[in-house]
Amino acid sequence: MRVAPWRQHRYKAGLPPSKNAVNATTESTHPTQRWARLNELRVVGGSGTNKVMSGELSRLCRRALPGVRLPEPRKMGTGALIYPFDAELACVATHYLRTCTRVFWDLVETRAERLEPLYEDLRAALAGDLAQWVQDGTRISVEAHDVRSFAAGERQVVGTVKNAWVDAAAQLGLRLAVDPERPEVVIAVRVDEGTVRVSIDLAGRAMNQRGYRSAQGLAPLREDTAAVLLMLARFDPRSEFVIDPMAGSGTLAIEAACMADARPTWVPPRAPLIANVPALRDLARRPMPSLFADTEAHVLASDHDGEAIRLLQHSMVATHSTTAITTRIADFRALKVDEVRRWAEERGIGDHGCLIVSNPPYGERLGDPDLIGLYRDLGRWCRQFRGGRAAFLVANPDFERAFGGRPRIKKPLRNGPLRAYFYLYDL
Repeated sequence: MRVAPWRQHRYKAGLPPSKNAVNATTESTHPTQRWARLNELRVVGGSGTNKVMSGELSRLCRRALPGVRLPEPRKMGTGALIYPFDAELACVATHYLRTCTRVFWDLVETRAERLEPLYEDLRAALAGDLAQWVQDGTRISVEAHDVRSFAAGERQVVGTVKNAWVDAAAQLGLRLAVDPERPEVVIAVRVDEGTVRVSIDLAGRAMNQRGYRSAQGLAPLREDTAAVLLMLARFDPRSEFVIDPMAGSGTLAIEAACMADARPTWVPPRAPLIANVPALRDLARRPMPSLFADTEAHVLASDHDGEAIRLLQHSMVATHSTTAITTRIADFRALKVDEVRRWAEERGIGDHGCLIVSNPPYGERLGDPDLIGLYRDLGRWCRQFRGGRAAFLVANPDFERAFGGRPRIKKPLRNGPLRAYFYLYDL
């Protein structure tokens, strides 16, 4: 795919690559100036997710922005990617990207080390351009991320950033209301290696809070982590079906169904706050259909816990996934290969490959009296599906030995506070 010449030129120049992008402000180059205006899109996920976030965003943009190839992002650690800001790209990431937790529009960075210079720098950087991001009466909230290294406390940093925005707006004749409970625009501040970065959180909340869960199971898998697991397993809904033999409340099953046709991340009435940003409002309020409406997942989700399956079924209704997912209340050891084959034939996918995905119990929060035996039985059961693949996220060092065989991929991957590993096996 060839990059459109005008987009290619603007990417190289560091300017917004779209007629829908907001014009960058050229800051002063005085050698004593601490601050600089930014115009960047920052996509943030868990540790070690850079590659899958980049891969998923590229897939989405091939369909949503045909003819456009994304530039290589700049990496900020192992869980953040930075692209030149583009309004259309920002809308795609905020509405569809499932492997990330936050999408930021980075506006200003400063090397201020105290509160007074921080306030002065933000006032100067925001002056004249604030109407792109807020309007008269906008309700704002300021959130701090990783500001422990700053010389002042978190509340003081938040208060200073808030004051700078409110006062800069007043200078333009705009009134901002501070409302942490019902914000229309969320302003984020982060300190990294002595640099303070101020941004707009385009989602306005953690993007794993999609809105389809009515309640959580005993040890729920985070939605973004489930999406990462499926990306690492190279799930291809066009040529394979999915089995989750220990589905619990079904996060993996729901994410597989939603990723297959690239449907919007958010389940109404939950929605991202990007549509409240004046410069992005028109784009963000357009209809957001599934990007691959011609593709449907085929998922078989089984669990011995009937209440967990009922929670999954509620999520299926909320995400319109009832035709993509088949549920079964049973221990995986009772799920026979012949039964799976009949299910696949009934759905007309008998010649598809098989991908087994699961987040089995670890022993950290779920007290299985014989995890070693469970893992051993799981290995035997999976190897009945010859020619398929099996992918797991497990935070138990005994899993690999008990499951048996040698994984094709073993990769550290956190599940919330737990240090876990992603395993991929050829069966």
